[in-house]
Amino acid sequence: VIEMSFYQTNFIITRFVGLQNYVDLFNNEAFIQSIKNSLLYITILPLLNVIVSVSITFLIADLSKKWQDISKILIYIPVLGGGIILAQVWRWVFAIDGLMNWILSLFHIAPVYWFGNSVTSIVVICVIVVIASFGGYIIMLLAALTSIDKSIYEAAKIDGASDFQIKIKIILPLIKSTIALIYLLSMIASLQIFEYIYALVPQQYAATITYNIYVTGFKNSKWGLASAQAVILMVITFILSYFQRKIGNESNK
Repeated sequence: VIEMSFYQTNFIITRFVGLQNYVDLFNNEAFIQSIKNSLLYITILPLLNVIVSVSITFLIADLSKKWQDISKILIYIPVLGGGIILAQVWRWVFAIDGLMNWILSLFHIAPVYWFGNSVTSIVVICVIVVIASFGGYIIMLLAALTSIDKSIYEAAKIDGASDFQIKIKIILPLIKSTIALIYLLSMIASLQIFEYIYALVPQQYAATITYNIYVTGFKNSKWGLASAQAVILMVITFILSYFQRKIGNESNK
C-alpha cells in the first residue's frame, strides 16, 4: 500500500508520481470532507460510547449475580450481529415512514429525513454504532469493577456515602484507565466506520476516510490516491493504537 501510494495507477496504466498523490489529497474536496466527517465521528462517538457504557454498567452492577449474567448476554447480542444485516433493521427504523418518524408523529412532529444531510446522518450512524458495540465495552467495565476491593465500598458506606457518591467519587476514579481505553478504542472505531455508511447513507456528506478509500479505489479506480489515503489512515490509527496500548499497560499494573 505504501509503495502504491507513490504511483498513479488503475492497474492498466501505471506511472510513478512521487508525493503527488499526497499533495492532490489535500486539494481533493471529497477527502477534505471525509476528514471533517471523521472528526465529527471522533467527537460524537467516543463520548456517547463512554456515557452509555458507564451508565448501563452502573445499572447492571446494582443487580443480583443472576440478573447480571443475563444482562451481559443480552447486551452482547448486538455485538455478534453483522453490520450489513443489522443495517437493514436500522434502515426500516429511520426510514421516512419508519418507526422513528411514527413515534414523532404521535407528538405531531413532522417526519425527518434522517439520512438527508450530514448532521443528522452522522448523529444517527453514531447512535447505531454505539448500540451495536457498547456490549463489549460494558463487559470491560464490569471486569474492572470486579477488581475493586469490596472493603473500599464498605468503608465509604460506614462514612455515610450514598450509592451515587460512591459511584461518582470512588468507582469512576478507580476505573478511569478502563474508561480512557474505551474512549481510545471508540476513536479508532470511528475512523473505520464503513458498513453502516455503505448500507444506509452512501453519500459523501456522511463518509469517513475508510468509506472514501473504498469510493476512490473500487468505484473510481484511482488506486494510488486510495493508497495514499490508506497510508494516512494507517498513521492516525497507529498513533491512537500506541496510546491505547500505553493505557492498557497502565490498567494492568
